[in-house]
Amino acid sequence: MKYVQAGKDEGRGTYLFDPRPYLDRLPDLLPELPEGARSYASRAGHYDFYAPDCVKDLLLVRVDLPEEGEIDLRLRFAPNPFKHDAGLTIAYSEVTGFSVESRDGDGLVGLGDVMLDEVLPAPSGCTHEIAFFTGRIMIACADLSAEWGPLQE
Repeated sequence: MKYVQAGKDEGRGTYLFDPRPYLDRLPDLLPELPEGARSYASRAGHYDFYAPDCVKDLLLVRVDLPEEGEIDLRLRFAPNPFKHDAGLTIAYSEVTGFSVESRDGDGLVGLGDVMLDEVLPAPSGCTHEIAFFTGRIMIACADLSAEWGPLQE
């Protein structure tokens, strides 16, 4: 990630969770983001660790990859029952890039809980990087939309 700090501090053996550098830059980035990405990144509780709509501690439970002729990718996150009131579904339009990095070799299955994420402007629209305890997902797309609520089939 460019601004958000989310990862293991090998020197201390602890984890870093600091969205402040990103939040400091966000007012300058917002006008460059597509509408849905702007709304998602600037949501009041997004980086408030005590808010029920903070992405920290969500669990990726489903990835809907586009089939031939479709342009959307969807990620579905289950709530942490001790923190969230609902799950989160993020839909990406006109996806131009999708990559997964997993340090434990289990791909999407072994990523663990969400640490934090970061949405940045890109020539094609935006990028969305999500840091998990054992990996990362990066998506480049025209825009994204996020909906908190029950996870739908």
